[in-house]
Amino acid sequence: MSISSGKPAENNTSRVIVLGNEKGGTGKTTLAIHLLLGLQAKGARVAAIDLDGRAAGFSKFLENREAWAKHSRQNIYTPPFFTVSPSQNKDVAQREQEDFAAFAGAVEKLEHISDYLILDLPSGDTYLGRLAHSMADILITPLNDGFLDVNILGDVDDEDFSVKHINPYGKYVLDCLNRRKNIDGKGFTWLLVKNRVSSLGAKHKLKIDKALNNLAEKLGAKIATNIGDRVIFRELYAMGLSVFDVLDKQTGVKATASHNEAKKEVLDLIEYIDSK
Repeated sequence: MSISSGKPAENNTSRVIVLGNEKGGTGKTTLAIHLLLGLQAKGARVAAIDLDGRAAGFSKFLENREAWAKHSRQNIYTPPFFTVSPSQNKDVAQREQEDFAAFAGAVEKLEHISDYLILDLPSGDTYLGRLAHSMADILITPLNDGFLDVNILGDVDDEDFSVKHINPYGKYVLDCLNRRKNIDGKGFTWLLVKNRVSSLGAKHKLKIDKALNNLAEKLGAKIATNIGDRVIFRELYAMGLSVFDVLDKQTGVKATASHNEAKKEVLDLIEYIDSK
């Protein structure tokens, strides 16, 4: 979708994938990184916008990647990216105008040179976050594998896990979705991704799955494939590398079965996204 015109994207503009969740610590940035480089590995033209300008974890990773390419003298490509920091203007109207201009400028520079544009959002409810949610083609909400994260979407009954109440972030996304539908009549696809999935007991997993399925149905979201909790993601961050890069002796990281499993999980998610 073109932010400047408020109209649906034309054929020569990017498909916009937004990583969003009001709660922090769900792995939005890590997932954004591996989606970006996984899509690139499959031959797509990709670009990125880091809207978490204060923490700038997405941008820092890509800067690390540029530095590693120079240090290692390897032909490692870094996709084009922009970092957008929120305006510090004390006047609300002026601040939002400045945020919009910065965001729109970044989108306009990248949307015609990429097949996919990946947006990483900060936690919380921000004007930039609402802009990004409203222009998504695909919204991905990563959730840790526990009720603390499931409850960001809504409250469920303790016994049958039926939905009792939709919580603020669920309402926030539905509001953005309705605004988008008023513009293009279609809206966006909302995917819930269980991220950092651990080896919890089977009974607990079944409870989480039942609650999440009920919430997804209520919210009109879809549950995508899972991403496991992988140490290798953290090991590679400082070098700006992903599981899709060649891990040689210079990296000091060995490719293992976990590395191959992590790659497959990301590719499975990409395949799921492409089916929507």
